[in-house]
Amino acid sequence: MRRTRTNGCRITARSERGIELRRLGQPTSIRLTGPSRRAFQKAEAALAERIRDHGGEASWLAGDTWTAHERRWEDERQPLPYESTWREAAWLPSGLLRRLGLLHTVAVPQVVTGHESRLGERWVLELDHDADTGLRRAELVQALTDPEHGLPLELRGYRDLAPGKSLGLILLKSPDNTATLQLRYDRFDYPVKPERAEMFAAIRRRISTVTGEAPLPAMPGCSATG
Repeated sequence: MRRTRTNGCRITARSERGIELRRLGQPTSIRLTGPSRRAFQKAEAALAERIRDHGGEASWLAGDTWTAHERRWEDERQPLPYESTWREAAWLPSGLLRRLGLLHTVAVPQVVTGHESRLGERWVLELDHDADTGLRRAELVQALTDPEHGLPLELRGYRDLAPGKSLGLILLKSPDNTATLQLRYDRFDYPVKPERAEMFAAIRRRISTVTGEAPLPAMPGCSATG
C-alpha cells in the first residue's frame, strides 16, 4: 500500500529477512519482513539514487539526527484541517499491515495494490486474480471482521464481479463510520514477463493449496460504493 511520507523515519536495524523502521524521537517501531537482505539493500539503493537524481535527499541515511530539510518541515508545519479525520482512521491501515498474511493464507490474489482516499478515511485494496481461481471473498471478509482476531469492521454491501463490465466490490465500515475499507476484485489473463515467471509460478503453487469458496450473505439493496 502506498502511504504518504513519514518525516524523520530511519532504518534502525536489519536482519537477513527484513528491516526495522523508527521515527526519530518516538519509542515505537515497525518491522518489514520478506525479501532477503540483499534485495532490501538493492531496493533502498535504487530509491536513494532516484531521489538524488530529482534533486532530493535520502533523509533516512542521515542516521540519528534530523536533516536541515526535516527540521524546517517540522518547524513550519501547521496543523492540517483534515488531520483529525485521518487520525481517527489511522487504526485501519495499521491493522491492515499487521494482517497482510491473510492475503497469502485466506485470499488468493495474484497481485494486490492499495491506496487511500477521502483524506485517509477510506482505504482501497485492489485484488487482481488469475482467470481460473476462486475469489474467496467471504473467507477474507470473515477473517477481517473476526470478533477476536479481526478489525472493528462490518460488511455493508457488495457487488459481484462482471468481467469486462464492472469490478467486484466489497464495502466494509467501522460501526462509528470513521473508517472505510473497500475491496476491489478483478481478473486478468495477460502474458507474464520472463523475469517475473518464477515469482508468478510460486504464487500459483501457493494458490493451488487454498481451496473452497463460501458465498457472501444476501444483502439486497445495499451499496458497495458507500
